[in-house]
Amino acid sequence: MIRPPDHRVRVFVSSTLAELAAERAAVRRAVQGLRLSPVMFEQGARPHPPRELYRAYLRQSDVFVGVYWERYGWVAPGEDVSGLEDEYRLAAELPQLLYVKHPAPAREPALARLLDHVRATDRASYRRFGGIEELEELVAEDLAALLSEHFSSVQQAVVDPVAPVPVPLTPTFGREDDIERAVRELGDGARLVTITGLGGVGKTRLALEVARVVGSRTDVDVHFVSLAAVTSPQWVMPTVADRLRAHDTDRLGAVGALEELLRSRQTLLVLDNLEQLVPAGPDLVRLLEQVPTLQVLATSRQALRVRAEREVPLAPLALPVGGATAAQAAASPAVRLYLDRSAALGSGSATPGRVVAELCQRLGGLPLAIELAAAGARVAGAAGLLARVEGALDLASTAEDVPDRQRSLRATLDWSHELLDERERAVFARLGVFGGGGTLEAVETVCGDDARDVQQALAGLLDKSLIGVRHPPDGSAPRVELLDPVRTYARERLCAEGEEAPTLLRHLDHHLGLARQAQPFLCGPYQREWAARVDEERANLRTAVDTGLVHGRAGDVLELVWDTLVYFYLRDSVAECRGWVDRLEGHRASLQPLDTAVLDLCRVIVGLPGDGRITAEVLRNAAESFAAASRPLERAVSLHHLGLHHLARDDASRALAVLEEAAAGYEAIDHDWGSANVALTLGSLAVVQGDLHEADRQFRSALEHARRIGNQPLTALGLQGLALVLAVAGDHAASRSRLGEAVRLVVDCRSLTGASYCLEVLAVDTAGRGDLAAAAGLVALARAVRQRLAVPEWTAAAAALDAVTSGVGLPPASDGEPDDGLDPFSVLTSELGEEAARAAALP
Repeated sequence: MIRPPDHRVRVFVSSTLAELAAERAAVRRAVQGLRLSPVMFEQGARPHPPRELYRAYLRQSDVFVGVYWERYGWVAPGEDVSGLEDEYRLAAELPQLLYVKHPAPAREPALARLLDHVRATDRASYRRFGGIEELEELVAEDLAALLSEHFSSVQQAVVDPVAPVPVPLTPTFGREDDIERAVRELGDGARLVTITGLGGVGKTRLALEVARVVGSRTDVDVHFVSLAAVTSPQWVMPTVADRLRAHDTDRLGAVGALEELLRSRQTLLVLDNLEQLVPAGPDLVRLLEQVPTLQVLATSRQALRVRAEREVPLAPLALPVGGATAAQAAASPAVRLYLDRSAALGSGSATPGRVVAELCQRLGGLPLAIELAAAGARVAGAAGLLARVEGALDLASTAEDVPDRQRSLRATLDWSHELLDERERAVFARLGVFGGGGTLEAVETVCGDDARDVQQALAGLLDKSLIGVRHPPDGSAPRVELLDPVRTYARERLCAEGEEAPTLLRHLDHHLGLARQAQPFLCGPYQREWAARVDEERANLRTAVDTGLVHGRAGDVLELVWDTLVYFYLRDSVAECRGWVDRLEGHRASLQPLDTAVLDLCRVIVGLPGDGRITAEVLRNAAESFAAASRPLERAVSLHHLGLHHLARDDASRALAVLEEAAAGYEAIDHDWGSANVALTLGSLAVVQGDLHEADRQFRSALEHARRIGNQPLTALGLQGLALVLAVAGDHAASRSRLGEAVRLVVDCRSLTGASYCLEVLAVDTAGRGDLAAAAGLVALARAVRQRLAVPEWTAAAAALDAVTSGVGLPPASDGEPDDGLDPFSVLTSELGEEAARAAALP
């Protein structure tokens, strides 16, 4: 441009007028000393409104000088900011020299916020001064330096890379599908792709990988702009324009300057850390509308929720699947990340795979948590970290290039927590009491009084990636879930707010109600569906038990245990329930008399020693107490176990009388599950007494009751009983056919207890065929399975084995331990042979 001789560089001077009058005069002298033109409000033409006046002056200025002290300035009616801040905003595309007077003991909060923003964005020269002479000298020096830099950079700015994409210094694991998905969205023409996820899940790294792929595959200009230091949405576009050197020579504003810069080239703009700047979404949309050659790849802890957005949610790294071998676990992305980082840090890459796999599981596969753990393992080792994994929140990075918000997992979660409103923070904290997540119904009950408020808070937490929603494969109710480190953080927040105890008690009440609801179904029809539902609540049941025992509600804990006893037998997990019953023993003094009878009955059922208390008299008295309290189910169960008590002491006649009384009790309340179980016991007694006809009748009765309620484990036990009778009678073909039916059910419901009993029946049949060595192996495997589960042996099978093999050398029960690697299910299916397997419809 050819300028006329009278044109000089114009320097706009911004400050409050009254408090900084002397300072304004000093700035004017410095500008004029360089033969430049000061542009000052007080020298302007008065017929114009103040706002129009300073805007017009700014449009014609070349440099912006701001001087600030304590006053923020007047905010005009209908405006959000003062003229002082408005001038600074409008000058976003000008070179800016800012001077702040110190000390400032009475600085107004609004001005303090503006200056905090100035420091955070790091867009302008920012100097402190004390006196007028110092200010005049600083302004003169800075203006001279600015003009010199401008002339030397005019040509350089054209050829230098503007905003290059950083290159990750370490490998990326397990993100191939996520990278390809984001690249595909961009390749399909998506204008705005937002990678969302929890802090520390790896959004920035994924964006860098996607940018690298796009840049290598296509002729696209790729620019990267980090917005981590930007604290206000209004500064997003000015920051991007400044980073890309989009100089607004025509005073179009930041968006207009970016339009002019970007519209001539196909461009991918990567904007990192948009979560605290979501309101800037409309500005981004406007830029995309005006520049058809532009695509934006953003990272944020929540979606922007604007038109044309395609969201790519990023989950934690894949973890080793249950039962994975050491080699399979080491191949999982989460474990590979740990091993890579620990090897680089010298913190023990040879750590046992099982320990590392479990540590990664406990950390939820969150990359930041895993990297911090790898660093922490230099001191504590993986096993040491696993022992106190709750402390993972405070593991810290010592790397100098890590942002402050990611120096620890706690800092990352603090950053996310700051984005929440008051309602979201309250619900988030209360979610910390859920061990394995919870259904929407449970969360509404435990986390608030108003279901609508809770739902709205959950929507916000989901948007901000602090929670997840999982849909169980069986089609049951969706579950709200938190990663373990996030749940620990939420629980800490709950404690800090003094709400832990009341929230835990609401949690206990809800799961006590769930156990009551489940009890009749666990013993009846729909057992499989309800057992799957309780599967989801295992961790919550543990929390409820702890809560009840700590807060003086042992009676409620006992009720919960009683209502779920059957479930633990179904899942071969009696040992866990036994531990709860043992803990309840320490609270016996606080229980009501009838509850102590229930506790004694529970001790018998789970196989705890009676310490001399659990005698025939105690069980008989319990039955009478339950009868007086109109609790017929508990009475029948007491009689059933009284019969077993007599059987264990070889008192068959008394056992028979009591068991028949128990059977009548079950029949009176139409309890098929109880009737089936007592029939199985009577059938076993008949086998011991050698009455195979009666045994057959009782096992058929058990089978009929089990099939009436569609109960697979009970049905399998009835079939096993019939197969046992046939094996003892020498009808081996028929025995294997019945056993094949039982095995199909046992394999289907993965019942190890049922598998051990099938193995014993198969051992009886095999011994009867004369193959004693094979029978010995089957018996040993069955005993090993039962030992692992801590369940008693099947009396009928034991008696049959003794009868068939007496004197022919089969090892006694204490001899022989099989290989722990043997799978009882595969042994059963292979030993039955192809013909029996086909008859049983086995795979």
